[in-house]
Amino acid sequence: MAEEESLIAEMAKGALAPGAVSDSLRPRIEEFDLWRNVEELRDEGATVVTDAVPLDLLDELRAVIHEEIERLGSHEHLGAGAGHAQGVAECSMLLGNPVVDRVVALPKIQAMWEFNVGMGFRAGTMAGTVLQQTKPGGEYMGVPLHADHAWLPQPWPEHICVSTICLPCEGMTEEEGATRFVPGSHLHRRMPSPEEAAEGNSVPLVVPKGGFAMWTGSTWHETGVRTVPGVRTLLHASCQRLYTQPVEDYTHLLRDEAYLAAAPEAIRGLVGADLMFGTYSPGGVVPDPDKTMKTLMMSQQ
Repeated sequence: MAEEESLIAEMAKGALAPGAVSDSLRPRIEEFDLWRNVEELRDEGATVVTDAVPLDLLDELRAVIHEEIERLGSHEHLGAGAGHAQGVAECSMLLGNPVVDRVVALPKIQAMWEFNVGMGFRAGTMAGTVLQQTKPGGEYMGVPLHADHAWLPQPWPEHICVSTICLPCEGMTEEEGATRFVPGSHLHRRMPSPEEAAEGNSVPLVVPKGGFAMWTGSTWHETGVRTVPGVRTLLHASCQRLYTQPVEDYTHLLRDEAYLAAAPEAIRGLVGADLMFGTYSPGGVVPDPDKTMKTLMMSQQ
């Protein structure tokens, strides 16, 4: 009983307020000069982080996305991949690809995900999308104004449960189809009404090559319209607070010892290798007590 009381006391002491930065995360926010991005997520609900991805790695990522879409045939059957964007060619379940792994393990991405959804966050969706040019008078392609907390009861919790990045392989301007969001909409903690969605108050998240856009699960956002020739190729990746259930099941990677041994350390976190869910101890105790303790502590950070 004393041990349990001590754990409860330690959890209460370590709990963070919504939007706060933990002591363990603060040095990385300082090192990577991310305070502006932290403030923008708090105040506006979205931000653009620059100089986060090596440019040659972006070229590799673009090739991976296009090759996978070609393999799936979703360029011919639009929306047949990850299935979240009408009229957009997609591919999903990309975690485990060595190029994608290197991208999502990058330190700025990891630090901003931890700020938004806490320590112990899990990979939710890891999808590639290719947005074509919309011809004048053509049908809208993508997802209209919405929020990623849509599957949670409203009003949504103050602590963010889902955090999404859009990482364009060649950068994205408004004309190139930049994702759009409504500044301050995350403070409503609910979905937009039809009237609010029709107001057209969204603004583009312009991202230079090598950067990424990020928003909270409560932020109203929508797919931008590409009005210039060419395509917008991006990694659409979300992570979830550890107490939420991932959309995509990556437990097969947990069973691949060779993969885990060779993967970047951050990938262990993305697939939940150190969490209690679905685990048992060497002695057969379910769930593993050591992982249970670690999970309880991470849940407050």
